[in-house]
Amino acid sequence: MNPETDDILRLNQVSVGLRTAGGEARILRDVSFSVERGRIVALAGESGSGKSTALLAVLRLLAPGARVSGEILVDGQNIVPLRGRRLRDFRARTARMVFQDPWRALHPMHSIGGQLVESARAADRSLSRKAALDLAGDTLSRVGIPDPHARLRSYPHEVSGGQLQRIVIAMALVASPSLLLCDEPTTALDVTTQAQILELLQELNRDLGISIVVATHDLDVITDIADELVVMYAGAVSEEGPTEQVMARPEHPYTWSLLQAAPGRHPGERLRAIEGRPPSPLTVITGCPFAPRCEHRRQVCETAPLTPVSVAHAPERRSSCVRVTAASAGSMERTSG
Repeated sequence: MNPETDDILRLNQVSVGLRTAGGEARILRDVSFSVERGRIVALAGESGSGKSTALLAVLRLLAPGARVSGEILVDGQNIVPLRGRRLRDFRARTARMVFQDPWRALHPMHSIGGQLVESARAADRSLSRKAALDLAGDTLSRVGIPDPHARLRSYPHEVSGGQLQRIVIAMALVASPSLLLCDEPTTALDVTTQAQILELLQELNRDLGISIVVATHDLDVITDIADELVVMYAGAVSEEGPTEQVMARPEHPYTWSLLQAAPGRHPGERLRAIEGRPPSPLTVITGCPFAPRCEHRRQVCETAPLTPVSVAHAPERRSSCVRVTAASAGSMERTSG
């Protein structure tokens, strides 16, 4: 990603550590990526790859005692040192999160309207309750909720999963944020509703200009909506670049393995599982963390620097694999055939 572009979000060498009885668990390891204003970026990887932690780090919603180093720049402001009211204002106005489970994102004892009003007034304290309620109704209509003003009187248990996810998105939108962070927003939904939510995110990006980051393990989600793709493994960035290019020609064996393991890629065949397991966050890693599971590994992979570098034939892309050459990409393609 070009450092000259207008970035709404940039992570520079961000690491997250958490003290445990067995030592410090490194959840993120020197993660760097950026989100250009008005674009959709997907973070992809297996469970435990660090994609959700990266989103939580942006909002400083990490577990108590988590140690964060590096820079997290939102609109040019480093939010890592923010505390107190400044941090609350940032969360209320600039960046909002859509969580994986919409049922847990809403209070079951409060009406939908009450929660939307609270969200709107947290972002703009000058709003009257009536103005906030009108804004809530208009926003529910914007995200496709039928009879929105009647729905404001409902409680979460009275709403379907698909509508509830739309309501959670509306709760973020009432603040007019510049950045929307979505953590596996379609995981708990059926296939038809998933497609509707993805279409809604695209529409919001296109019509309102909101920059969106989506964490997902579903490669179909990436193909459908993301302009850029950041592939994560063991808390680090393995590869990044324009989505279509990464999907068509992966420059890291882990990305290639993810594509081979995706349902629907090989109709009639068993899924091609990735052998082995990701390393524990407690593991001290030197070299490539994917090396123990990689069929293309060499001895140098055990000590090679982890930092992603530009791909020679595609400078807008980066990969942390030492085999980032046209010949190595070709070898992976031949293996996949």
